[in-house]
Amino acid sequence: MPDQSAYDLDLEMSLLLPSSAPPPWSAAVHEAARHLVDHPWEQNGQAAVDLTTLSLLLFARTYTGDRAPKDVPVTELREALAGPADRELRIIDEIAEALTATGQGYNPAVSRGTPLWDLFNTARSQYTGQLGASALADDIEPPTPRPSPMRYTAGRLAQLFADTSVPPVEGAVAPEVESGPLVVESDRIQIVTADSIMPLRCPQNHDVRTVRVDGPEVSTECGQGHVSGHWSLEAARVRMAVSRATGDRPSVQGKRVLTELVTVATDLPRHSDPQQDNAFLRAARHPVVGRDDVFAQIHGVIGKRR
Repeated sequence: MPDQSAYDLDLEMSLLLPSSAPPPWSAAVHEAARHLVDHPWEQNGQAAVDLTTLSLLLFARTYTGDRAPKDVPVTELREALAGPADRELRIIDEIAEALTATGQGYNPAVSRGTPLWDLFNTARSQYTGQLGASALADDIEPPTPRPSPMRYTAGRLAQLFADTSVPPVEGAVAPEVESGPLVVESDRIQIVTADSIMPLRCPQNHDVRTVRVDGPEVSTECGQGHVSGHWSLEAARVRMAVSRATGDRPSVQGKRVLTELVTVATDLPRHSDPQQDNAFLRAARHPVVGRDDVFAQIHGVIGKRR
C-alpha cells in the first residue's frame, strides 16, 4: 500500500510556497487548501492541479490587498471558473496580469521564470507531454494544442462550488505550512532509480553536500560551492526522502543535517522506498556469500571428513 502522506494536502501546499513569492500568495494557497481539504489526495489524482488553479485565482483577485482571500465569496469563484468547455479560461489573462504586477511574471531577459510563473505555465499549458517526445516527429507534424490542465480543473472546481451557496468546508481548517526552503546537509547524498545508485555530483563532478528545496524548485551545492540543479531531482521526492530519514512531515521547512540522504529519481513514484524499490538496496537485506566465505565453508566440510 503506497504511503499516502506522499500525496497529502500539506505536502502539496509546501510545493506551492517558495520563499520568493509575495506575501499575499501564502494566504491564497491556504484559503484554496481550506476549500479543498476534503479532496481525495492520492497518487495520479487531480487535486494538486485544482489547488494550484484555485490558489492562482484567489491571488489574482486579492493581491492588491483590497480584501483577503477568505473574503472572496464562493459565488464569485464559481462565476470566474464557469465558461464554455471548448475554450481556455478567461481567468488566464487575469492571473498573468497579477503575476506580472507583483514581479512574478515572465521576463524574457532571464533564462528561467519565477516559481509562480512556472506553476502557472504548467497549469495552463496545452502541450503537456507532447513536446520533446520526438524531435523528428515534431518537425514533420508539430503537436496540436489540447485542453490545458487548468481547463479541466475549472470544471471540477465549478461543480464543487455549484453544489452549495455557502462555503463547502465552512469551519474547515487547512494545514499550517510555512513559506520557505528545506535545506539538507549531508556528506553522503545518493539518488536511486529502480536499478542504479548514484552519488549526487555537480556538473564539475564534485560530490554534492547540500540540497535545497524551495517550493517546486530543487538546487544543489557541492563542497566547492558550485550551485546547480539536477535533471533527476524533484521537490516532492526529496521531501519524502527527508521524511523517511527524520520522521518529520514531508512539508517541513528549515535546516536538517543528516548522516545520509537517499532520494528516489523521477522515474519512481514519490512514495517509493529505496530500500524496497531499488534492486541493489533490496538485495542488500539478504546476506550474499562472498568468495572467502565459500572457501571457509569448503575447508570446514573437508576438515569434518578427516
